[in-house]
Amino acid sequence: MKVSIIATGNELTEGLILDRNSKYIAEKLKDLGYDTIKISNIKDDLSLINLTILESLQISYIILVTGGLGPTQDDLTVQALSESLNIPTFFDEGIYKSIQDYYYKKTKKDLDILKKQSYVLKGAKILNNPIGSAPGQKIDYKGKIIYLLPGPFNEMKSIFDISIYPELKNIAKKEFKEYALYFYGLTEAEFMDQVSSLLENIDYSTKIEEYVGPSLRIRINKNEDRENIKNEIISRFQKYYIGSKKLEIQVFEELLKSSKTISFAESCTGGMISSTLVANSGSSKVFKGSVIAYSNELKTKLLAVQKETLQIKGAVSEETSKEMAYGLKSLINNCDIYVSVTGIAGPEGGTSEKPVGTVCFGFLHHNEFFSLKKVFSGDREDIRKRATYFALWNVLKIIRNENLA
Repeated sequence: MKVSIIATGNELTEGLILDRNSKYIAEKLKDLGYDTIKISNIKDDLSLINLTILESLQISYIILVTGGLGPTQDDLTVQALSESLNIPTFFDEGIYKSIQDYYYKKTKKDLDILKKQSYVLKGAKILNNPIGSAPGQKIDYKGKIIYLLPGPFNEMKSIFDISIYPELKNIAKKEFKEYALYFYGLTEAEFMDQVSSLLENIDYSTKIEEYVGPSLRIRINKNEDRENIKNEIISRFQKYYIGSKKLEIQVFEELLKSSKTISFAESCTGGMISSTLVANSGSSKVFKGSVIAYSNELKTKLLAVQKETLQIKGAVSEETSKEMAYGLKSLINNCDIYVSVTGIAGPEGGTSEKPVGTVCFGFLHHNEFFSLKKVFSGDREDIRKRATYFALWNVLKIIRNENLA
């Protein structure tokens, strides 16, 4: 079932913000089996919005429009639908009162400008906005369905999740099954060089997960037995294989499944590894805590790193990463995996012996210690993120009893 998404707003076409709305909607609809064939970002221009709506109706069964439902002059979505589809609008007193009450609680003022948000397309179904003022609307038009959603991401997401996704799920005809495969440390070119021949006549898409590696989605008819293709791809790239989820999610789930706990001692990553892991709901079941010891003073005071080690070997050394890991263990008891990271994120601080991007890692697992040293490329943010995902990748290998990278 074909879908078009239209996201309106000058802030999108001027590059001031990214279009999170379309990305979110397209991903959710893909899971249900819908085919998003076009995503349009258009400025707040009445004739342009009209034209895009009419074009989308020619190629799609479902159209979702985000943005342009606010109270200001450049909020034009309802007017555009009214003009392009010749559907009259009317002022809804109930909606106006609801919007007035919402804003009065926030501002203690009655605002006339809010009346604009209270105009509704005749015959439209109102979609309640539980966290904002502007309601969504659903229009059935000549056998097609059009949804109007507010532009702010949290408001759009709330209405979509509560009112639209369940409805579309009920009418979806999911006639395929989908596999998602994630890999670490490969370029898309070297990955596809080996797998493209296996994917002939199969619907698939690839993507590079930033700082990690390629991911592949395979969609096949439910009646086809293509499990062997998935298994062959995994077999060819076994040592790079993350799993069916993104790296940080896969690590969390495998920690949980194996009943292992983890702690971090971070220097150059500044808490990024811990933050990435605890983004998973339920992370308290596997994450004990972390120490961010950026300065040498805190490395010695909190993690018992010897001053001699820092003076002779330097803060960025495998010896320091080892003492950080054991110092972390002395602070946080009864943990299965301890990870330490210390490095030079730049842009200053590098030497010919230890250039910017040099990062040393320590992994302590049941009294067995492993150290690794890497030199990452990129700017400061790139280096910190590459170090974060490299650490998580090796945690995954420890959980699986595989050799570290």
